[in-house]
Amino acid sequence: MKKILSTLLVLLLFMSSLYALETVTLYYTNGDVTYTDTQTFYEFDVEVYIDGGTGSNVFSEGMVYIEYNTSVFGSNVFTNSKVTVTNQGPIATDGGGNYTVSFNDTYSDAFAITFTAIYPYNYSAYNADTYISNSSSSLTTLFHVKLEAAASGSSLVDWPSSITGINSLYRDHDGTNSGAGSVYDGGLSITNAVENHQVTYSDSGDPALAISLKKFAAEYNKNKVSLSWTTESETQNLGYIIKRAIIYGEDNLSPYEIVASYHEDDELRGAGTTTEQQVYSYNDNNIKPGVNYSYMLEDVDFNGTVTSHDPVSIQVPENLLFVNNDFKLGSNYPNPFNPSFTIPFELTTAMNVDISMYDITGKKVMTIADGYYEPRQYQLSVDASNLNSGIYFVRSIFGNEVFTQKMTLLK
Repeated sequence: MKKILSTLLVLLLFMSSLYALETVTLYYTNGDVTYTDTQTFYEFDVEVYIDGGTGSNVFSEGMVYIEYNTSVFGSNVFTNSKVTVTNQGPIATDGGGNYTVSFNDTYSDAFAITFTAIYPYNYSAYNADTYISNSSSSLTTLFHVKLEAAASGSSLVDWPSSITGINSLYRDHDGTNSGAGSVYDGGLSITNAVENHQVTYSDSGDPALAISLKKFAAEYNKNKVSLSWTTESETQNLGYIIKRAIIYGEDNLSPYEIVASYHEDDELRGAGTTTEQQVYSYNDNNIKPGVNYSYMLEDVDFNGTVTSHDPVSIQVPENLLFVNNDFKLGSNYPNPFNPSFTIPFELTTAMNVDISMYDITGKKVMTIADGYYEPRQYQLSVDASNLNSGIYFVRSIFGNEVFTQKMTLLK
């Protein structure tokens, strides 16, 4: 199936040249659509000539803005590795030009390609390899840009709204070793920098998986479930979503709910496109003792496609009774006991602790703890040698939380 979409790419070039009263005229040309089985690309050249120039003009610095249709290519194409730029012509040559090139996301729908000569005001550092044409019939190529289409759709784009005073950004290369030249009077012609092109977006064939998953595992570790996964490779992987369900029995699960997402957790962002092995991890601290959980891993690619992977299951041991940000309470052990048992808990916040023991009639038979406890781990040992065999209840109060554990004394 193929969908037709149109897009308009607009390029803006900030440049300096050898002489004033000249006009930098920018084109983008050779627009072409290329395909793989699962990907569509739009490719074009950034070309330029200097109207009124001598043919030996030299750019000392410049910036190309490329604004794109986000409904067609997605947003932030540069950071999402959906654009590649190849340096060509005077920008690529090392024949005395000594240009450096850098890239950055300037807006959510535009990115900038900047270039600067290491010797911007030393004319002797340049030679014919870096000259800019003065003829519209013989354009000078600066860059080749390749953008990957993400979806169907069409709309027109305009110049980035925050860019003003275009002509004041152009300076003349004055051929000396100090100071910038005068501001261009000719400025920039953008008439020929705008071009409509029809792009046929192809989604034929099975889409490539965003990740090649090697391992996904869950392990109980110190009152939390530690999830870990490894990928062999990733293709346009934006990030991960972790879902969790409660296992009530065989083929009986609660609905999966999101417990973590790359939207809120930067550690769950994907590596984009890479052939190197990547290792990820996440700790689920909001768990309950004795519960069977099923965890599902999902990856999301740059197009928003979600892929679910086989879930893993784990049972949280019953020795953990409760955990929150202030304290952790374990189950009393051993149970049954004779004649003593231990109450394990850990405080991360100082608080009042009240622990008492009651018989089956509700009569208090022992006060175990009653007071203000500092943050640390505790193992309270309880000696019940003076009590008869039977059923007892240990009520523990931590701040405003109340817990009751049933204990059996066997003598």
